[in-house]
Amino acid sequence: MDPLINIQIMDFPRDKVKTFGAFAGRVATPDYYECVKNERMFSRLFYIQQGEIVFDRGTDKMVSAPAGTIVYLPNNITYRSEWLPDRDGKYIAIHFIVDETFLRLPDHICIAARDKNSIYLEMFRKAYEIWKNGAPGYKLELLAELYKILHRLFLDSNRSEIKSKYQTVYRGILYIENHYLEEINVGELAAMCCVSESSFRRLFKEYKKMSPITYKNYLRIKRARELLLTGEYNVTEAANAVNIPDLCYFCKLFKRFTGRNPGEFILKE
Repeated sequence: MDPLINIQIMDFPRDKVKTFGAFAGRVATPDYYECVKNERMFSRLFYIQQGEIVFDRGTDKMVSAPAGTIVYLPNNITYRSEWLPDRDGKYIAIHFIVDETFLRLPDHICIAARDKNSIYLEMFRKAYEIWKNGAPGYKLELLAELYKILHRLFLDSNRSEIKSKYQTVYRGILYIENHYLEEINVGELAAMCCVSESSFRRLFKEYKKMSPITYKNYLRIKRARELLLTGEYNVTEAANAVNIPDLCYFCKLFKRFTGRNPGEFILKE
């Protein structure tokens, strides 16, 4: 029998304990706090359960966060926070450091989300329970929960941006982005957006600078390129994986969107 993988989770060095974890707290208001650059080397997702907190009041960087708001606090910045006196504060915070080679987060304090349906609250509560209970593997489990929260924040932010930017046809754009491996009927997309097919095509091209089908193919080729770069797919396998089994057509599209032939993206050992 093949041996099972041996995964070890190391203890945090004493000076790094505060860089990762989930914490809950209450604040008797009014309350003030000043953070100086280099004091906190970790980023935070800060869920306000009760009360309201204001960051950098009176400046052009001011951010006000009432209950139900998630604030993103980047690492290594200077700021001043103030809990307003109307009601005592209550929060859950996740401290973390991420690998920014593939995940780019803002360099300033900002609202990450407004939790209208308490979906995020349940995720933060779960993260805190994982950390508090400290069961075997809890650090990995908390890290997994953090990435679930970041993933949902990404999807919600992306959906909001598309809705505000593309308005009439945003539902069609989102549908293509979530179903680009499937066959797509433009007429059905137009009906989804409550416009005629000709209007949908015109508006789509106005916003995305390409037709709906071209955009679908662009997303397929983008995914194929990622698969080839893993080194686990050859050209034929990548073409089939993105639902373009005609190899000649696949290569033609690939060259059109990337300017290179697909074979050039296969990792050489």
